[in-house]
Amino acid sequence: MSVRKHFPRVIPFVSLFLLVLFVSGCDQGTPVAEDVVRPAKMTVLTEASSIAARRFSGRAEAAERSALAFRVPGRVEAVYFDVGDEVVDGDLLAELDARDFRLKVQELESQLASANAALEEAGKNYRRAEELVERGVISQSEFDRLEGSFRRARGQRDAALEGLETARAALADTRLTAPFTGVVNRRMVEPFEQASPQQPQFVIDDISRIEVTVAVPESLIRFRNRLDHVDVFFPALSDSAFSARVRSVGLDVAPDSQAYPVRVTIENSDRALLPGMTAEVSFQASLANTAWEGSFLVPITSLFEREGESRIWVWDADSREVSSRVVEVQSLEPEAVRVTGDLETGMRVITAGAQHLREGQRVRKLDTGEVVGS
Repeated sequence: MSVRKHFPRVIPFVSLFLLVLFVSGCDQGTPVAEDVVRPAKMTVLTEASSIAARRFSGRAEAAERSALAFRVPGRVEAVYFDVGDEVVDGDLLAELDARDFRLKVQELESQLASANAALEEAGKNYRRAEELVERGVISQSEFDRLEGSFRRARGQRDAALEGLETARAALADTRLTAPFTGVVNRRMVEPFEQASPQQPQFVIDDISRIEVTVAVPESLIRFRNRLDHVDVFFPALSDSAFSARVRSVGLDVAPDSQAYPVRVTIENSDRALLPGMTAEVSFQASLANTAWEGSFLVPITSLFEREGESRIWVWDADSREVSSRVVEVQSLEPEAVRVTGDLETGMRVITAGAQHLREGQRVRKLDTGEVVGS
């Protein structure tokens, strides 16, 4: 067999092998672009018709609470109320041994009386000196001396008066009184103990009004101005409904749940409700009707156009990929767009940068405080 006859057949295979090696070498030197997972803003879909009646769990609290303490130190003489007792504004809760404080007041009252007498005498001398110096009966230096005595006497009287007022205030502070009508929540004082200033001795709750704070998700908080009815249910009271009103909507959003603190107030004149009770707050808004069933409210920034159709991006938490869903815009609301389509409650929808995403792109939920594009 001739080698020359088979050599031309080998050349193509050798050339192909060398080409593969060359391409492989080039591939090893070229970095492969990483699949960058970009952050994105999202919201959780809630059916529009269900926004009219949503319940959130919370716990009852007194509308007003005050921790009371003596302002002066001393030995506790008596305690008149215990935990659970009802108190009226001004009731004496406890008092210190006030003997030393009374003696101090009496001492300063005596000093003030002496200072007033000295001031009166100095005043008479000063007024007489004014007449005499004008007539030239006494010298200017003698007048200046009498005027100085009058001013010193007045200063001593003012100091004695100020000291007496301070002593009387300290005597009053030996009595601890209720600042409003309520119930004793805690008592941390016993007779004959030594009380320190500013150390709480009682906690008083005003339960004529009860408050409940619940966490409302960002997808619903935009309807806070549309609430026309708020009810609070208490399992301990057979889920009886109590009418309430929204007192405040906090801006300190919880980073783990993207929820806002909403505080509601309930009138509790019959004292049926107590602090600590488990509660469920039901918010109802005047926006639900049969035409809204099966529709969802999304931010207008969630919408984008593709192939002549309105779409939104739905994010899958497992794959972290987005997929577009065709939607039909039903109405434009003040702060959202009402849409219908192949959607379900609980889906996460991209709310910003929809135009820049592609089918199947991987994204992650934007962290609190993070800026898109950072």
